[in-house]
Amino acid sequence: MKNLSEQPWFRKMLISIAGKPLFKHFIKESKDIRKAQETILKKTITSCSNTVFGREHHFDSIHTVDDYRKNVPIRDFEGHWPYIERMCNGEQDILFPGKALMYGTTSGTTNKPKYIPVSDNYFNYTYKEMSRLWLYTCMKDNPHMYDGKSLSAVAPENEGTVKDGTIYGSISGAVYRNIPNILKSTYSNPYPLIEIPDYILKYYGMMRFALPENITYIVCPSASNLFQFHNTIVNNSEDLIRDIHDGTLRKDVLNVIAANGREEIKAALHPEPHKAKTLESLIKKYGNDLRPKHYWPNIALINVWKQGNFARLIKQVDGFYSDNTVLREFGYQASEARAGIVLGNNWDYSVLAAHMYHFEFIPEDERNSCNPITLLAHELEVGKRYFILFSNTSGLYRYDINDIIEVIGFYNEFPLFKFIQKGEGTTSLTGEKITEAQVIQAIEDTAQIEGIPVKFYTMFCDFCEQNYRLYVEFGPDTSESKKSSFMPAFDAQLRKINREYEVKRGSERLAMPTLFEMGSDSHGRFKEQLVYRGMARDGLYKDFYLRTKSVHRDILDSLLVDDSSFVTR
Repeated sequence: MKNLSEQPWFRKMLISIAGKPLFKHFIKESKDIRKAQETILKKTITSCSNTVFGREHHFDSIHTVDDYRKNVPIRDFEGHWPYIERMCNGEQDILFPGKALMYGTTSGTTNKPKYIPVSDNYFNYTYKEMSRLWLYTCMKDNPHMYDGKSLSAVAPENEGTVKDGTIYGSISGAVYRNIPNILKSTYSNPYPLIEIPDYILKYYGMMRFALPENITYIVCPSASNLFQFHNTIVNNSEDLIRDIHDGTLRKDVLNVIAANGREEIKAALHPEPHKAKTLESLIKKYGNDLRPKHYWPNIALINVWKQGNFARLIKQVDGFYSDNTVLREFGYQASEARAGIVLGNNWDYSVLAAHMYHFEFIPEDERNSCNPITLLAHELEVGKRYFILFSNTSGLYRYDINDIIEVIGFYNEFPLFKFIQKGEGTTSLTGEKITEAQVIQAIEDTAQIEGIPVKFYTMFCDFCEQNYRLYVEFGPDTSESKKSSFMPAFDAQLRKINREYEVKRGSERLAMPTLFEMGSDSHGRFKEQLVYRGMARDGLYKDFYLRTKSVHRDILDSLLVDDSSFVTR
């Protein structure tokens, strides 16, 4: 007989007890956004007034949002870094009272992580309450999500320490590791597997435990994780079936698990010959057509990013899951803030968490102004795009995260918005100002109009060579003539979308981009290289389709079909 914690009704009851009051409070707050924003700003200022930052910026004299704007300049991470560095060195009461509980790390583009301070107040109040609210709204719409086990793609809580010994890592990993024991029965993967440093071995370990389970809920912000789950199973089916049958874990995987977690893993292993036989039959039956819906037929819900850059990846999971599986938008979340939440299965947008963070917005066309105007949440207009700024109780003040969002409506008075792209996703060699969104649209339009399947792509702006390089992995069996026609067709579509690009191309100030053909599974291998090099983090991996860093070009060049590559100019 199942333990009480393994009973679906009991799990649902616990989530409802924790989440339903938060949902009611959210609805109440959403009816008066000015009051909600004034309240959260006052709490932030009051709680942090007696800190180094608070004293330097005269928090004790701030009574209105205009006072706040006057006293505190807009800052990005670099602007906060002098204060964060002092905290890393052991000083207290710098950005918030006391010292950091941990430092969250971003998925950044260099091998040096950005340390995002996490206060005890933020972790145990803001972040956890947002997580409980999110989980409750998911379960409310998908009551069978906890009928079986869950599978999550997260990074470790502890990836190292700063100078004073405080850990840095993934805040979602911290939640995963510290979840109450009564809910740990929902996890298919013991936490020590999450800490495996080798990317490939980690996924093998995760699938060794998840594959024989009745997975009914998956959380993985990027759809790239879904592909990695499946590819790991397909590429290691014999070993996985043997391990499941014998109740073992492949030695090369077991040996890289930290010593203090190895016994926990061993204790969780047990022979399951019947499940191994069933899985072996499925693989023989479906062969290359094997999909997750065959070995995990009861998945009720998958939380995954579907906005912005992720829309292309979502299209590629068609046919992966049963018709009863819901792919629900993950919501607007970054290492710095869980600032948006999704309240419906059919939402491809988020509602602003205006009861948890204080927000300001820079209109898109004001971005490059010396002194850009900022708008408050109640001043936003439907159809307009903005750069988003936020303040919280974890030491980020008027923080510029460089994200562009578009307002599409309102939930009571709280704005509904879509993430469009990072602000940095714009390049210009001759004044053409190509955006990442334009590259995505041009690729999608070309693929559809020309009937040319595209599995993965990214465009690289080479400032040294003063040209663009388009890297593309075509679908299988794409003819050479189709490949040859792709670049002229893409160029034509981009000229339609971007007037300045059309002018620069017409005057020959800008050459047609050069096309490079990538080998199979280029997306997975590109991500793998970024993770191995410490330039991306698996749990919150984000795809970008317009890049400028030379190291990205080097990785992309290593993934071409052959040394000479297929090139069309």
